[in-house]
Amino acid sequence: MKKSGNIYIKIIATASGFAIAAAIVYGLMIAQHLMVPFVFAFLLWYLINTAEKALGRVRLKGFSMPRWLRIFIALVILAMAFNLVAEILATNVTRIIDSAPSYQRNLERLLMDLPFGMEPEEIPALTWITQEFNIGRFMQRAAMEFAGILGNLGLILIYLIFLFLEQRYFDTKLQMASSSKKKYRFVKEILSEVDKDIRRYVGVKTLLSLATAAGSWLIMRGVGLEFASFWALLIFIFNFIPNIGSLIATIMPVILALLQFETTRPALIIFLGVGALQFTIGNFIDPALLGKSLNVSPLAIILSLVFWGTIWKIPGMFLSVPITVIIIIILNSFDRTRWVAQMLSKDGSLKSLHTS
Repeated sequence: MKKSGNIYIKIIATASGFAIAAAIVYGLMIAQHLMVPFVFAFLLWYLINTAEKALGRVRLKGFSMPRWLRIFIALVILAMAFNLVAEILATNVTRIIDSAPSYQRNLERLLMDLPFGMEPEEIPALTWITQEFNIGRFMQRAAMEFAGILGNLGLILIYLIFLFLEQRYFDTKLQMASSSKKKYRFVKEILSEVDKDIRRYVGVKTLLSLATAAGSWLIMRGVGLEFASFWALLIFIFNFIPNIGSLIATIMPVILALLQFETTRPALIIFLGVGALQFTIGNFIDPALLGKSLNVSPLAIILSLVFWGTIWKIPGMFLSVPITVIIIIILNSFDRTRWVAQMLSKDGSLKSLHTS
């Protein structure tokens, strides 16, 4: 009788766990417009603090800058980066939309010239593409997506201010909230592990994305592709989306090259050049720099990409890897959930943290 009662309790606990998880997922979907800016604000706060610590290691004749000056310099660099992105988007998106009709005509001509052995009008797929795939409308939708992200900048800044106000008291409140010094050290160890892995991931990914974008810009400029700076920016941004991001970033300028030039040679050069750059950095340099710090299963990355992309759309895709890394570290910190972390990891070997 006691055994059946224990089974009943376990069933109730499992069902309750699934119900709580479903409620959390539903809440994340409903609160998307508030949560996504907060997560981006948290990442910006994290980047500013990382830059501030890096500047703190710079010493001139034994003199180091005060903390407020380091934070100010980090904010100025961040503001300059945002201004550059906004300027590239504002300049190029408008020009691309203005040029869309000529690209549309080139697309229709390209499809009509394909050797199918039958009249193009008799091929339903070609008819659908020429009627439904409107480049101008596509670029307007893309511009609206970017405008929506930039439109949240005010809310992101508000969150950022409150994160900085909260920062100075966080450690004190953590000590007061911990029932013992052991638990305090345990939580600090988890936060330290998260900090180390996310900092390494964001730093390496940013530098490699910049290198990929710069190399791609040189290739695209070399063949005379229009809006090369815009496509280089997209390559930089999409490289933060795991697996499919680099593929999308490579295909888009190739398609534009097919529509801009009368021959396929420039498109082939871009495809081979940018593709080789993405392949080399993604398969050799990236793993070499990250090492085992990003010990995440490729299947877990794909599932995370689909999950967070479904909940938060494009912003969720960008955030999928950092969120997965944090979840693995937290699950690995407790005996009952360590097996889940090991299943989500690439090879099952995870650093053991002291359990509470």
